[in-house]
Amino acid sequence: MSLGDQALRAAVETKPDTTIHLFIMATAVERSTFTAFRKIVSELRKADKNFTKNSPQYKYLVQQMRDHQVTQRVYSKAPQEAEHVANLYATYLSSTRRLNELEMRYKGGERSVEESANLVGLALPEKK
Repeated sequence: MSLGDQALRAAVETKPDTTIHLFIMATAVERSTFTAFRKIVSELRKADKNFTKNSPQYKYLVQQMRDHQVTQRVYSKAPQEAEHVANLYATYLSSTRRLNELEMRYKGGERSVEESANLVGLALPEKK
């Protein structure tokens, strides 16, 4: 067990709120990786209401993040490659969700002249 793991274990055993203390003890890279992980999980929850910590997608995501903790430091040409890919994926999920929301809001179909004017913020003259 490394010195960092020992310190982390000691912090977890002595502090009741482990999430906060784990976050404080993490390095800047680990914090940004954790932030990217949280963004991905948040977007997956918004996309799928059945997404939980027991779902296969969550377990796969956790496994990938754990695998990249070690391999990123050893094999990666770019220092934060896995973190960058995670941020790209989070952005992709967010953009896809927003696109779907916009498509639903502005989907085609027949609208009256009044509805079309209201959609773009214009008002029609009053009828007499």
